[in-house]
Amino acid sequence: MKPVILLLVPMKPMEDGLVAAVSALRPDAELLRWRSDLPEADLARVNVVLGWAFPPGLAGRLPALRWVCAMAAGVEKLLVPDLAPQVPLSRIVDPDQALGIAQYVAAVVLDHARGLARYRAQAPQRDWTRHPMAAARHRVGVLGYGEVGREVGRVLEALGFRVRGWRRDGTALHDFLAGSDIVVNTLPLTPATAGLLDAAAFAAMPRGGYLVNIARGGHVVEADLIAALRSGQLAGAALDVQQREPLPADDPLWAELGVTVTPHIAAQSSLATVAAQFCAGLQALADGRPLPNPVDRARGY
Repeated sequence: MKPVILLLVPMKPMEDGLVAAVSALRPDAELLRWRSDLPEADLARVNVVLGWAFPPGLAGRLPALRWVCAMAAGVEKLLVPDLAPQVPLSRIVDPDQALGIAQYVAAVVLDHARGLARYRAQAPQRDWTRHPMAAARHRVGVLGYGEVGREVGRVLEALGFRVRGWRRDGTALHDFLAGSDIVVNTLPLTPATAGLLDAAAFAAMPRGGYLVNIARGGHVVEADLIAALRSGQLAGAALDVQQREPLPADDPLWAELGVTVTPHIAAQSSLATVAAQFCAGLQALADGRPLPNPVDRARGY
């Protein structure tokens, strides 16, 4: 089988790098860059998709499709209704991506736990007031304890935080949240987890709690988060993902006191890792062997 690969990569520099990396490993492969006017004859030849998200209606226009490979840990934007049920889905697993996310979480958690925002606010007034505090040993609850969640836990434990992981088949969510001063969300986005972090969830957390979301914006009911921040139930939040991306300039999250907004940059997979794992998957597909890192389509991860 000659691989005819459709790339669904919205950022051109990354797309260029991916074309070069995959072509170096599989010079026999034909790589097509997605554009809305791609001829139907080309789409009919596509047997593999690599990328982040299907544009609406595209999956149903790929009759020869045999495999979809997700570049991101989250796969919900590829699990579209018109993707044929027999087409397998797998994903790239990059240890450096998990470490990068863990470093992002550590940075924002330490910023909150050590009260650094207070000193940033004092600086314009040339105010040298000291607010001593002991080493931070907050209770951190990590929602989702897969590759990313475990790495987040490992890094935070090394920094002295008390970490627990939560899975949907374990402790009741609100009981878990009640024992977490800081909550870090690393869950996959599925119908069962969409909107999981809502008013009731925030009310279950200790007053003055803090939220870090590096998973998907759809996990958080943002209006409920804003209400919890304004009431003082939560002291702040770090949101690397939002319901609307890019976040519009008029979104209230931008101006909300205590909220750190970053543009989905906690970590990115290395193109060399993506290309190597993807090409290993191509060979497995050709040999009839199981694909690496398969996704359970029924569970959504």
